[in-house]
Parts: sequence; C-alpha cells; structure tokens
Amino acid sequence: MTYGMRTNNSTLLHSACAIVFVLFVFFYLYSFQADLLFMVQHVLSEGTTHYDTLIGSVVITLILYLVHVGARRISDFGDRLYWLTFFPSLLLLTALTGVDSGFTSIPFNGFWLWLTPLLLGVYVCLSLLFKSMGSGRTATNDIFVGLLWKNLLPMACMFIAVCMCSNSNQTFHYRLRVEKLLSSGSYSAALQVGKDAYDTDKSLTMLRIYALSKSKLLGEELFEYPLEGGSDALLPDGKDVRCLFYPEERIVKSLSIRKKGVMKPMGYLAYIERNGLAMRPATDYILCGYLLDKNLDGFVNEVRRRYNLSSPSLPKHYREALTLYTHLRSNPILVFHNEVMDADYADFQKLVRKYSNAEERESHVRDSYGGTYWFYYFYHKNKS
Repeated sequence: MTYGMRTNNSTLLHSACAIVFVLFVFFYLYSFQADLLFMVQHVLSEGTTHYDTLIGSVVITLILYLVHVGARRISDFGDRLYWLTFFPSLLLLTALTGVDSGFTSIPFNGFWLWLTPLLLGVYVCLSLLFKSMGSGRTATNDIFVGLLWKNLLPMACMFIAVCMCSNSNQTFHYRLRVEKLLSSGSYSAALQVGKDAYDTDKSLTMLRIYALSKSKLLGEELFEYPLEGGSDALLPDGKDVRCLFYPEERIVKSLSIRKKGVMKPMGYLAYIERNGLAMRPATDYILCGYLLDKNLDGFVNEVRRRYNLSSPSLPKHYREALTLYTHLRSNPILVFHNEVMDADYADFQKLVRKYSNAEERESHVRDSYGGTYWFYYFYHKNKS
C-alpha cells in the first residue's frame, strides 16, 4: 500500500469516526439527558440561568470534540488504536451525566469527581509514553473497512459504557421531566410523564399530587397513578420527599401562607385548617391524605362536612371510598349508594372471588380496576 493510499485511508477513517462520535454525543444529550442537564445547570447557577436543549447539546458536543482533537495531538496511537483519542471526551461525558440521584447540593456523583481526573492523568501519561516510543507510527497494510471496524467496535463499547455509567434511573428521570414541566406551568403535560409505568417514589408521588391539585383533579384521578409513601408524600420534607430543583415553597404556598416546618403533612394540614390559614386546595389534600393512609373513618368524617355527597360532581375517588366504606362497616355513620358505583363494586368483588391464586388475582384485578381506590386499598403496599 502506497503512502498516498494510507493517507487517504487515515483521513477517511478519522472523518468516519468523528461523524459517529458527534452523532452519538449530540443525540445522547439532546434526546436522553436534556432534563438532567437542565437540572444540573439550574442547581449550579442557583436558578439564575436556564439550560436550552438544542444550544446546550451543540455546545457540549463541540467542547467534547475539541477535547478529542487535543487528545489526538498529544498522542500517537496510529489508525488501529485511533478510537483511544475519543476516550477522554467520553469519560468527561460520563462524569457530566453520572449524576447522583440522592444529591443534596452538588449533583455530580462523588465517585466520578475523583475517578475522572485520575483516569485523565493516567491517559495523558500513557499517551506521551506511547508517542515517545513511536509505536503509533508503524505502517499498517490494513484495508480501510478493516481499520474502520477495528475502531467502531471499541467506540460502540465506550458508547454503551457511557449509557450504563451515567444516571439512567427511570424514576429519577421522570422526576426531572415533571419538575421541568411544572416550572413552565405545564401541569397537564407533567401528569402524563410515566403515568403507565409502575416505578415511582415518594418525591414523584408528591409532584403528581401537586400537579393534580393545580389541575383540580386530585380527588378525581389520584389513584390512577402509581403511588408511594402514604400521606407522608403529600408535601416535601427535605429528606425522603423533596424536589430536585423546583421551588418547594411553591407547593406549600399553594395551601397556606404558613410555612410547613418539621410537621408531618397531615399535622400541618390540620393546623392550618384549625387556625383558618388554609386555602381551598387544602381540603382535597386532607381528604386524599386519609385515603392514602387507608383511613376510611377519618375520610368519611371529613368528606361529609365538606362535600355534598349527593352531588354528581363529587369526585370519583371519593365516591369509590364512600362505596367501600358502606360495604365494609357493619355500623357505618353514613350510608352511601350510587347505582353505577354499586354495580362496579359488585363486579370488582366478583372478579376478586374468581381467582384463587393471589398473584393471578392481583394481575387481573389490576388490569380492570388498577385506576380505582378499591385496588389501592386492597392491594397497595408501601415499600419499606
């Protein structure tokens, strides 16, 4: 193979690898990590700047490509090991998106904060050593297609490693997306995020409760979502139930001008009600808090004072809970009957009795009644 042909092959190889690298980094940032980077910039700038998905993806991709150019200049790996010049860029990309889901002040994972500079230092030393030995200048007679695959396969492995080592926690990404939509006032869109997925946590439950309240759908649709944490998930506590970057005071201020402090949600709601500090949404928060804790007696005592139980506008889950209460209590303080709801509950009981195997029964009941309070009451168990 002549020198000119080797030069042409090298140019084609470098161009092909660069195109693959740029496409992967851009679409990875733009399609999969946009919400995470929005949060990172918001936290680091303390809310003074906002991340633009398109501009941010372009700028970060360009910076990482320039890192690759720098790595190429200090090294001499040759065409067979050309893929190694992309290692520093992909390492930095991993550190950037390897966010700790449980962070408090700094979102980046502490593991990557010390490992990244260490690996970069090792890489620079090996690159300079390799260059001084002149190993990369050894002529190669490999054809272009062979060289291309010898580089693209390791690059593909590095791409997979980036995806595996970055934060890919589904529930965490749901929270990021929901908070971003809440920040723009898109409550309906926020309610669609992860609605059909079973994975959730207390913080995501709190965000959904808030979005439902702002949409005036709390008593109508709450139990159509995966839920976790009982009434403790109604409001942020700064520990297990918290926002990643959405201002938590907005959630509390939607209920009262009085700050929550260290009180549990139901205690706080009772306090603001008792002292005339509660705003209208607090009523449904209280009622749904009783339902989340499966406290039917507390719910009934409260709902009969606050709603006209014969009104057709009585929220769906309240009707379901009242129907359940009427059937479960031998001496109920009130008897609630609704022709449609009674028929649905009879069908629910019939389906429950149809299957003797517990897992099979739960699966079939979930398929038909997974969005009802009845399913939540009988089958939901909070994670420890």
